[in-house]
Amino acid sequence: MRLPIALDYRPALLSRAGIGRVTRELARALAARDDLDVHLFGHSLAPARVAAEVPQAARLHRLPIPGRSLGTLARFGLPAERLAGGARVFHWTDYVQPPVGGAGVVLTVHDLAFVREPAWHGAAAATLRERTRAAIGRADAVIVASATTASDVREFAPDAAARLFVVPFGADHVPADATGAPAPARAEPYALCVGTIEPRKNHRTLLAAWRQLPAPCPKLVVVGAIGWQCDEIVAELAAAERDGLIEWRRDCDDATLWQLLRDAALSVYPSLWEGFGLPPIEAMACGVPVVANDTPALRELVGDAAVLANATDADSLAAAIAATLANRDRLARSARARAAQFRWAECAARHAEIYRDVAGETAR
Repeated sequence: MRLPIALDYRPALLSRAGIGRVTRELARALAARDDLDVHLFGHSLAPARVAAEVPQAARLHRLPIPGRSLGTLARFGLPAERLAGGARVFHWTDYVQPPVGGAGVVLTVHDLAFVREPAWHGAAAATLRERTRAAIGRADAVIVASATTASDVREFAPDAAARLFVVPFGADHVPADATGAPAPARAEPYALCVGTIEPRKNHRTLLAAWRQLPAPCPKLVVVGAIGWQCDEIVAELAAAERDGLIEWRRDCDDATLWQLLRDAALSVYPSLWEGFGLPPIEAMACGVPVVANDTPALRELVGDAAVLANATDADSLAAAIAATLANRDRLARSARARAAQFRWAECAARHAEIYRDVAGETAR
């Protein structure tokens, strides 16, 4: 019998990257299974910024319902699961959770960066802490993508330990034509850094490191929308772009991103803290060498198939980038092999097991 489950699909409609990417790919993999009836909760007044890629076997529920009214609707007998086809399990995929009634609840905690360093999120950090603590307390199961985040959750909410599951995301959403033979080289080599412009992504140290690289230095292509707490970073990126040091793409559709990845000489990911790290594993799926910050989750993700450096220090980061550019061919094969271990079908299978456990607990 197919188990009716619902995902909060709103992140997938609002962002191409990060949580939006994870939500879309998880929905696609879940809908490919024959044991689940997949419903996608998309109710919002916010216009979709990403075309709704609804899997054929899933159903998107989307009406112009303001988020602030969801609590009132729940009190009048229309909680989130009823607004999403009467699902028996509702999966909270983001840090803003629609109210659920009697359905079982699964929560994904992507990371607890706002706990580790509140300054990265400014005034929003306290709200994120409070909301996430409440969501963990309400959830029947909490899913994280790395052992590192599991450790953070156990420290933040010790009572969640028995309901905590580590389920890595996939990397096989990178299209096959992005992982084959390299495309013809561009006029000039370039390196790629993908990530929202925010303090945690550490673009300032990356720029300082890039200015130290010996000539001829490849251009740095930065792909990332303007985020939060980032006025100074934005000013520095704009200045570096005027100087010809970087090319900054504030918006980038998937087709362009995969082509940029496929052609890149190097991918750099200096993020100060992650719960998983999609950009480096996507680059590795293309056989592109990766230099990443040496943090627990990224160490766990890339293994020995990437170069890890102290990205809080511009000198150390610059040295790692220069050495990798000089020896990039050595990493291509191991990068692809490592990325191939992360598959969305396996991620979905583990989610399905958790959904069934939660539905059974709810039934009792």
